[in-house]
Amino acid sequence: MVRTIAWGGLTVGVIVALLPLAFGGVAWWNVTAFFGLLAFFYLLSANLANSLGDAMGYRWGQAIVRREWERFIAERDAQTAKGDPSNRRM
Repeated sequence: MVRTIAWGGLTVGVIVALLPLAFGGVAWWNVTAFFGLLAFFYLLSANLANSLGDAMGYRWGQAIVRREWERFIAERDAQTAKGDPSNRRM
């Protein structure tokens, strides 16, 4: 997901950065605008991908841990209720 957002932002950046070159003559300001827009969109997409990707990944990981923990507690309680001594501490 993170790389998809980053590549999407980079693609949009390349397209936007090429517009001055496509519709105007090639001059020093066009080349400067191209690299400036490219750098801007790269930084924007990388920061967006990192913040959004980190938040989504953290929530996904916490949901898995919470589900597994609940399953573990249910199994432990079921074994304790049956009197199974295999998981008791000494």
